[in-house]
Amino acid sequence: MTGLALLETGLLLGVFVLLAGCYGVLYGVGRLVGRRAATAGAFACYALQCAVASAVVARAPLADFWKAFIAASTLAYLAIPPITWRFLEKTH
Repeated sequence: MTGLALLETGLLLGVFVLLAGCYGVLYGVGRLVGRRAATAGAFACYALQCAVASAVVARAPLADFWKAFIAASTLAYLAIPPITWRFLEKTH
């Protein structure tokens, strides 16, 4: 891996994680205050995260295992906020 490829991959993965966090926070805020705009923003962040994941899988010089891990993580991130929200509703 070249230095430039390392920086590009690191930047893409950082944005990937940032978008995952934004998705979770906006989803929680949207459900808490009942704002559809926040929930729509959450799903927009998830769509951007999918685009970044696609770029990582297509461009990053990572081993196939790590590319599959990124793809699987992207699918898992879709389910985490709704599952967590349902759990909080049941326990509170």
